[in-house]
Amino acid sequence: MKASLDDIYLFMLTVRHGGISAAAKAHSMQRSKISRRIQELEQALGCQLLIRTTRQIELTENGRLFYQYINQPLNDVTQAVSLLENQQHAFSGRLKIAIPAAVVASPVFLDLLDSYSAQFPDVTLDIVHRHESVDLKRENIDLQLLPNVVDVINDDYVQQTLLSSSNRLYCSPKYLESSSLPTTMEELYQHPILSSRYTSALLPDGMNLRLVSEDFGLIKLLTETGRGIALLPIVLFKEQVERGELIPVMHDIFELDIVMTLVYPSRHFIPEKTRAMIELLRNNFSNRYKFS
Repeated sequence: MKASLDDIYLFMLTVRHGGISAAAKAHSMQRSKISRRIQELEQALGCQLLIRTTRQIELTENGRLFYQYINQPLNDVTQAVSLLENQQHAFSGRLKIAIPAAVVASPVFLDLLDSYSAQFPDVTLDIVHRHESVDLKRENIDLQLLPNVVDVINDDYVQQTLLSSSNRLYCSPKYLESSSLPTTMEELYQHPILSSRYTSALLPDGMNLRLVSEDFGLIKLLTETGRGIALLPIVLFKEQVERGELIPVMHDIFELDIVMTLVYPSRHFIPEKTRAMIELLRNNFSNRYKFS
């Protein structure tokens, strides 16, 4: 499917007038026609150009680049079409992924990144630590991994369950200098608990929750200095447990699992480099896999 110059022209008018309705009114056209033709243009180019809201339109990053190129003499417009079409199929450029710190630091995820980089050496992986759901289109983020306790801000985004992350209770030898190790839930309620925001939402009512933080480094430091019992991802602290720096608490009784979800803007307009990462995640992680 080839991009139509008429559709490109309507897209350009829409941007210039600041919206589909304004462009339709200025040129005595039906709003539905302009909207449909722009959708056809997006289908032809294989990427989304506009973010549509009830009051206005915004340009996606691809839309901004495309308008920048087409707002030139006609000779450059054809080049702009080819450029964007090639960009959608190229295994190069930047792939931006938003990931919680607990996931990005895990060995299993680092192995996955190594595998992707080995297959596609011309793609730059841009990893950002985000603990909340973000507007992927406006922030130009291709993929996000989120715990299922976090609500995705846009219901239109694709959401796919991938894996579960196990969390257990730990304390330090320093803590045991002044407190005894709890062995029952009733005893656990008497101890100060340190937790991440995600796991704190799953704790039973009545827990003595003293600290909630998204910084696992801070939680670990407070735990090591005897400030309380921490609920931490198993995968991040195996070495500290093996060295005796952290002591498992009620490991045979208390464990929380958080399901991780892969989020991306649309099933359509997926660049090939993004599709490859999605497939890699699907092939490596599933509901049967436990992130522990």
